[in-house]
Amino acid sequence: MKLNHLDLQVPDVQRSVQFFERYFNFEMCSNRSSPAVAVMEDRHGLVLVLQRLKNPAEKYPEGFHIGFYVEDEALVHEVQAKARADGHEVSDIIRNNRGTMLYFKAPGDLLVEVNCRPRAA
Repeated sequence: MKLNHLDLQVPDVQRSVQFFERYFNFEMCSNRSSPAVAVMEDRHGLVLVLQRLKNPAEKYPEGFHIGFYVEDEALVHEVQAKARADGHEVSDIIRNNRGTMLYFKAPGDLLVEVNCRPRAA
């Protein structure tokens, strides 16, 4: 069984669409102009559904995040530079036994991780 889609509740669908297009190369596969829902795809078979959050007081639980694995550590640095240049608050590069990673926020305070896992020796 393969995880094939993720449905996220976001306060601003269109801002979130722009974020996932810009940083993670998702492409629209639904009506671009809907303020209520967007369906996007990556190039690896994952469908991302963004739905307007009905209750703005609701928040994701502390520690909840979505993550993107990349094949090359240079991509972690590229995302960091791009996001910082765009004015996002981005963590420093973190290196530990789980890889080389960074964290930053998507619209709606959604925490996003970009991680290059360590290669097996």
